[in-house]
Amino acid sequence: MPYLIDGNNLLGSWGGPTPGDDRRDDVVRRVAAFCRAKRVRATICFDGHPLRADHVVQDLGPVTLRVPEPGEDADSLIRRLLEQSAHPRDYTVVTSDKALGSAARLLGATILRAHEFNALQRKLETESPKSEKPDREDDVEGWLKTFGRE
Repeated sequence: MPYLIDGNNLLGSWGGPTPGDDRRDDVVRRVAAFCRAKRVRATICFDGHPLRADHVVQDLGPVTLRVPEPGEDADSLIRRLLEQSAHPRDYTVVTSDKALGSAARLLGATILRAHEFNALQRKLETESPKSEKPDREDDVEGWLKTFGRE
């Protein structure tokens, strides 16, 4: 099931941008980790300029980044993507925006509020098995434990 994510809305649920850092890269990293764990795809829609000025659409493995065209906002872009989809019922829309949630629900999409997505992501993080590989290449003690030679 693909996800359509209101990126600014999700970022707002984490405290929003900080001075000098819009933190959108945090959203991308966390959503990408979620997608890898669940083996799903997501499109994150951000208001404003793209992360790379030369790309309005950026494909990053399981995550695609989209920014609205001038005069449009991320909510309108998400609605348009759902309306243009042959199967809007296949999507889960992540937003806490009531108007967008209502429009998406009318199109048949599943809605997850930002805090619900955050809870699902935290659950995945705690359930995912830890790698047997030590954290650092120079962690001799970790490698010795891994290979049973303490």
